[in-house]
Parts: sequence; structure tokens; C-alpha cells
Amino acid sequence: MLSLRTLAVTFSLALLSATAMALPAPAASCHSESVQVMGETREQAAGLARNLVKNTGVGTLMTIMNASQKSAVEGYPFGSMDYYVDDCQDGGKPLMLLSHLQINVQNARSSNHISLAIRKLPAEGEHGNPMVDPRVTLMGRLVPVEEAKQKKAEECFVAKHPEAKWWLPGAGFHDFKWYNLDIEEIYYIGGFGGIHYIGWIPVDTYYNAHLNNDKSSREMVEEESESLSLMLRQQTMFA
Repeated sequence: MLSLRTLAVTFSLALLSATAMALPAPAASCHSESVQVMGETREQAAGLARNLVKNTGVGTLMTIMNASQKSAVEGYPFGSMDYYVDDCQDGGKPLMLLSHLQINVQNARSSNHISLAIRKLPAEGEHGNPMVDPRVTLMGRLVPVEEAKQKKAEECFVAKHPEAKWWLPGAGFHDFKWYNLDIEEIYYIGGFGGIHYIGWIPVDTYYNAHLNNDKSSREMVEEESESLSLMLRQQTMFA
């Protein structure tokens, strides 16, 4: 008859083997396209990124400086914060209301290579930690919104950003116009590598990701982080 000690060791080895088989394969190199030792899949990260973008509404729009402003800064990256809405039309493409006087718009005329960097904003009374919070960079081109879609764009945008009613096209204030960011590439950082996904997300995967309208991106990320942390602790016990 097997002793209790032998049974315990046998059970532990079996559990360890099952845990190892369930783990995703480690990344081959930190210089590969993504860093994911265990935890979030690319598809899960796409969902978190999609909901983060939907629920935030403000990001840093970045372009490459041209010589029209100042020749000494030509070629330097330039960024400024702007409002956007991503679920008004063409679901997933950020809608922006921009003036021709803005440096980013002037830069885009000579080099229409745009980035929009978005991070999880701290809740009221919360300091947050931008180094561990999720963030995403959407890269693409600014495309003017078709005239037939501008009325709907106006209603949807003002519903999320009421103060924007003073900047609407035709209001005579700095000649604002509607643009979509046509996304071509996406880079997502879910937090520290190992638990969270870090890497590129295919645009189709991003557009097709599930939108959770019942929870904020903050709630989704916190629940995901808690679940992944628990999984990591359980796996470490048998390492």
C-alpha cells in the first residue's frame, strides 16, 4: 500500500504537470513582436484596448513637425491632447474635431502619419500609476468625414463632450472640421510583461473585439489584472 507521503508527492507532480501543460509558451525574445510569457492573449488584449479607447475620450495626438512652423524643429515629433469619440460611426475609428490652426493638422498636410496615444485615466480621488496602467497607441492617417455623415458626427461627439458645441463647424470659431483616424497599426501595453500582453494587435482583431457596455475599461482591466495575478500566484506555488 502506498504511504500518504508517496500519494502526496504523486498528486503534486501530476498537478504540476497539468499546470505546465496549460501554460502558454514563453516568448522567444524580448525583441519579438510581443511579450507574453503567461496571461493575456492577443485577443483579450484587443478587447481591453478597444474598451479603453471607447471609455477614455481624450488622448495625445502626435505628428511629425514640418518646416512651416520653425525650421529648427523639422522632423521632431509633436504631440498635444485632443478629444475624440470612437463609437459614433465606422465603429472603432476615432472621430476628432480639429482646427486648421492646430499644429498637428498643419503637420498632417505634409506628412499624414498620425499617432493617438491613450492611457487609462485615474478615477476621481485616485493617483493611479501610468507605468503599470494599460495604454495603447493607434497609428494611421487623418481622413475628412464625408459631408453626409457630419450631422450624426456632431450629435454623437457633443453628447460625450458637451463643451465642443462651441467649436462646431460653421460656428465661426477657428474653422474646426471633422476627421476620422483611419487606423493602420496598433501597439498595446497592458502593464508589466509576463501577466499582461505587450505588443502589436492586428487592426481586424481590434475592430472585431467585444465591447462591454456594462463595464468601464477600468473595471475590466482591474478584474482582468486580479484574475491574472491569482493565476500567476497559483502557478508559482508549483514552480
